Amino acid sequence: MDVNWNNIDKLEDYFITYLLYKESKTVPQISKIRNISTMEVNDQLIKAKLEIKSMSKNKLESSKDILDKYLELDKYERLDFIDELNLDDDRMLKFKRELYKRIRTEKNAEDLIILIWTTGELKEEKYLDLLHALTMHRHSDVRRITYSAIRKISSPKSRTCLEKGLYDSNPQTRQYCAKSLAIVGNDNSLRILEKLIINSSHEKEYVLRAYEEAIEALKEKDF
Repeated sequence: MDVNWNNIDKLEDYFITYLLYKESKTVPQISKIRNISTMEVNDQLIKAKLEIKSMSKNKLESSKDILDKYLELDKYERLDFIDELNLDDDRMLKFKRELYKRIRTEKNAEDLIILIWTTGELKEEKYLDLLHALTMHRHSDVRRITYSAIRKISSPKSRTCLEKGLYDSNPQTRQYCAKSLAIVGNDNSLRILEKLIINSSHEKEYVLRAYEEAIEALKEKDF
């Protein structure tokens, strides 16, 4: 509801007091005009301001994009949010479309990381074209979370991208790529990993362990 004189017939008394106050009337003047005590005037002004503040907040919330609301949630709230969307096909479809569009335009690295993380939770190949491009992002954390999402999706379409990721400057990214290649890799992936093991004098121990596990897994495959 708009609090203005045009809606006076629909307004509560405390909003009328507020409108007089907005017209620069003093509390004593409003008291005389409305024939109420100054204490009651002050009480009505407080009540009106609180309700207007609440209405403004609700209006802002209703105007927010679904992703703007989503980005304000913490990790566990986001997971609950996704679970709820899974119960409503139309809302989920809208969310997925908005997510795709937002990833293409998002400039804030922290928000982009959350959006990328979400694609991994959804586990849909439709996001791979975006994710593959983002593996070239200048921020190492964006690349790291991108490879994490690619690993969760686990598509053979990402094989070449994952092989390149084995040479990323971020050790956790290299670990993610090795773990993913253990699932979607082929004989070329195996050869790359074996070469990396040979030239691994300065590699992190947990990355080496991921390489070794991927090699063992790939050797058991029939290419």
